[in-house]
Amino acid sequence: MRISRRVLLGMAVALAGAGAYLITRPAGDDAGDLEGVADALGRRQGLIIGFGNPKSFFAPPYIEADAAVEGVVFDPVDRDMVAASLKGIARAFNAYPEGCLGRIIKAIFIAGKITIDGAEVGGTYGQDWIFVAAPRNTSAETRELAAELGVHHETSSFIWWRNSALQAAFIAQEPADWTFQTSAMNQVASGHAADPPVETGFLSAYGATTSENDFNTYAEIIFSNPSRMRDLAARVPLIAKKLNLVLNAYTQVDARLADSFSKMGLSTSTNR
Repeated sequence: MRISRRVLLGMAVALAGAGAYLITRPAGDDAGDLEGVADALGRRQGLIIGFGNPKSFFAPPYIEADAAVEGVVFDPVDRDMVAASLKGIARAFNAYPEGCLGRIIKAIFIAGKITIDGAEVGGTYGQDWIFVAAPRNTSAETRELAAELGVHHETSSFIWWRNSALQAAFIAQEPADWTFQTSAMNQVASGHAADPPVETGFLSAYGATTSENDFNTYAEIIFSNPSRMRDLAARVPLIAKKLNLVLNAYTQVDARLADSFSKMGLSTSTNR
């Protein structure tokens, strides 16, 4: 099974500490009806948001047997960890037209600790849904940021895997002699290394670990920090070219995103 590996939640801490992303906390009572909040939030994008027993991590027409993901272990999330993740999901949703994400995935599930082949990760995806991690040993701010970035990052894998022409065009822009990582453990470890030069077209060390993670990282930055994406594209023609591929892939799924990207200051005209 194809599995996207995200960097440990510590990466989210680093991003927050560097001021790369600003957190806005939606109004609401953290001790309130979490199921009600999740249900209302899910309706905005036409999908299910769930948490609890990992055996329940599936959406119709799938069945319980489809909840398991090969090589992945999900710990149940502690209930008092959920509110921060819901806030992060809500913030991520603001970047998309209403109902857009429901065209791509059926559900978002909040787990506690998630490991892939023994490596702890911030999220991954299943048959038609994504998972975000909310382990107890992280701060509310970190869980919120991890959920926000996880929505963008993991959902983009469905854009990637469903579009073979996109894959071919995107991979063609990557350095021919680049060495990618094949294991989750190595991807996580490499994600903490120094970022490669932007002239390579990679936006982070983690993005340089696989072609899929490269694409994921572009999507993550487009939706969470468009000003950074805009500045990088203006400086590096290769990044502008790869950006256009990502934007076009998304607008093929939902044409309304063209207007969203325009409001972000991003469009195919970015390419020079």
